[in-house]
Amino acid sequence: MHFRPDFLQNISPHHGEVVREVLSEETRKKLAARLDAMPNGQTWYADIYNKAIYGPQVFRDKDLNITETIEKLLPEYRILADLYLEKTPVDQGFPFHTDFDSIGFMERPEEMLTVWIPLMPVNEAGSGQLSIVMEEGAVRLSLIREANQLHSLLRVVDPSVPPHPPFQMTEQEYAYLERTKFTPSLDAGDALLFCNAFFHKSEDIREGSRAAYILRLVPKDAKFSRARLLGLKKLGQNLAVVNELLEQHYPDALESSD
Repeated sequence: MHFRPDFLQNISPHHGEVVREVLSEETRKKLAARLDAMPNGQTWYADIYNKAIYGPQVFRDKDLNITETIEKLLPEYRILADLYLEKTPVDQGFPFHTDFDSIGFMERPEEMLTVWIPLMPVNEAGSGQLSIVMEEGAVRLSLIREANQLHSLLRVVDPSVPPHPPFQMTEQEYAYLERTKFTPSLDAGDALLFCNAFFHKSEDIREGSRAAYILRLVPKDAKFSRARLLGLKKLGQNLAVVNELLEQHYPDALESSD
């Protein structure tokens, strides 16, 4: 069992948790059939992965029972969005990154939780595992990056906000992330839970393909930022989710931005 630092409890209590057998074999088969039949998404993810579908919304399919499964597993959270990524040996995938760039619409982005579920085993090097970092220094670095990205996003909405030097990691920092990463072995249907604001990356796959179904969860009492939502809308990021949140929480902003 990987050691999980105590300090994470106050920042992101589920970061680095591995939960076994979240999706049954029957559900995985139904889910894979649904996703395989869908066309590749029109998104920049599709430029990086063999197949990438952002927001297939299959978690809303009552026949799959995904919403109820997550409700039992994490009763204080709700599903906000989903994602399907299929990686092959020719797909580079993402290097170490955080997800604030495209889903930074919460007042506290570190409260957003990813549930990463491989649809086939990823239990050895070359199988397309996911790595996350839980060291305190790396978490502090990721929060600095989050603040920098927030500043950039606010400038999209309000150009009068003065520019800020871009966030750039050094080779030494990348080496530190590689040295301290946690890469769990997962069977099909297991789940890795991690905080979107912390560094993570997809590892290489040597042959065949690796399919992963990914859920974005938020606390049921989560607060959403008007300025960040409008910034992401202007950038064209995650428009289906952004527009839905604006309609629910800031309908006047949605009307004025059309």
